[in-house]
Amino acid sequence: MQEAQEPEIELQATQVFEQLYEAYSSNLYRVFVLEGGSRSSKTFSIIQFWLTYAQEQYDLDPGRVRRVAIGRLKATWITATVLFDFINVLKLYGLYDDKCFNKTNKIYKLYSTEFWFIGLDDTQKVHGFASDAFWINEAVESYKPDFDQLEQRCSGFAILDYNPSADEHWIYDNVCKRPDAKYIHSTMLDNYFLPANSRRKILSYEPTEANYAAGTADKNLWEIYGLGKRAKLEGVVYEKWEIVKELPAFVKTHKRRFGLDFGYTNDVTAVLDIYWSGNMVWIDELVYETHLLNTDIAKKLKEQKMLNVKGYADSAEPKSIEELRKMSLNIHPVKKGAGSVKNGIDILKRKKIHVTERSLNTIKELKNYKWQQDKNGKWLNQPIDDWNHSLDALRYVAMMEMDEGYSEEYLKQQQERAAYIRQLMP
Repeated sequence: MQEAQEPEIELQATQVFEQLYEAYSSNLYRVFVLEGGSRSSKTFSIIQFWLTYAQEQYDLDPGRVRRVAIGRLKATWITATVLFDFINVLKLYGLYDDKCFNKTNKIYKLYSTEFWFIGLDDTQKVHGFASDAFWINEAVESYKPDFDQLEQRCSGFAILDYNPSADEHWIYDNVCKRPDAKYIHSTMLDNYFLPANSRRKILSYEPTEANYAAGTADKNLWEIYGLGKRAKLEGVVYEKWEIVKELPAFVKTHKRRFGLDFGYTNDVTAVLDIYWSGNMVWIDELVYETHLLNTDIAKKLKEQKMLNVKGYADSAEPKSIEELRKMSLNIHPVKKGAGSVKNGIDILKRKKIHVTERSLNTIKELKNYKWQQDKNGKWLNQPIDDWNHSLDALRYVAMMEMDEGYSEEYLKQQQERAAYIRQLMP
């Protein structure tokens, strides 16, 4: 594998990078724990660190090949997340060389350092991987045995980073308290490069009078994603769901539709492939991107062989729906009166949702889509208008076709409730 060229790296360092590099240079620590809020530059800063590390190791001994493992819980999550970010940062600094990238095995060689991108679910690789250093991205998803296996075969150091979306975790108890661990906390205020739209979105969670009036305030989300504090997510809308490796073969006999939620600049366009039978729903994320024109949407769905699948989208976008129909998509508006947001949610809450592990953004939405709270902490019967692009796409299909009748138990409960109400009436 050809080595990358050796241009000078002039990094515009983030505050998080500077803290990490200073701690690393002290030679006092074996583990670096980066905990912080959303968009606090953790991932970008760590990649900056690895670029600097690779150059320094090459300067020390250009003939020695070093190995760094970069992992997430699932191998299928690597390409669209941390590998994507790593390649983009290389390109940003003019360091990317296609000849140095083994796409099949997901290995990039920068100077004399090989960066191996691995899934922690690949037990054979994790349990036998010898490294000079390793990084577990989104480490709250991972398990302690995986960390232990990587550490015992590592001759150098480890980096863990995460948003603190769990109130209890093995990292807090077994890593942060170690004398050889350096804890670095960050928030979006540490990120000079945060886009204004992202900053506004995170600030909208802050429990201020204005945000409560706008229906965006959420103390829990603000503490996790704004302040980077450890807090347990409460009040989630959907609780009956699980991650599956892929859509099983038998669901291909189920009823199938796709749901589309339009977006463009600030909001993403989301498309889900949806199967269901009875109370079981299976979903696979097809599209989750900003700045898509209708022609882009049509192209992506045609590439994924969705032309013969019937779909639904928000009736508030009649022009876009008509344009997509003219491009051969079998798409229809959600009929007005088909049900409110709450009614659509009620339909889905009676079902068990299975989501493929590659549907990263949809999984994140399921984890974060919550009911609103008032300033006294009371849960309201209205969901937040956030973390809901894929879930709105799912809801459109639910409102149009999944309400195929209620279970006998549900109907009995409704009849008993109606009888009770009649007794109370004068």
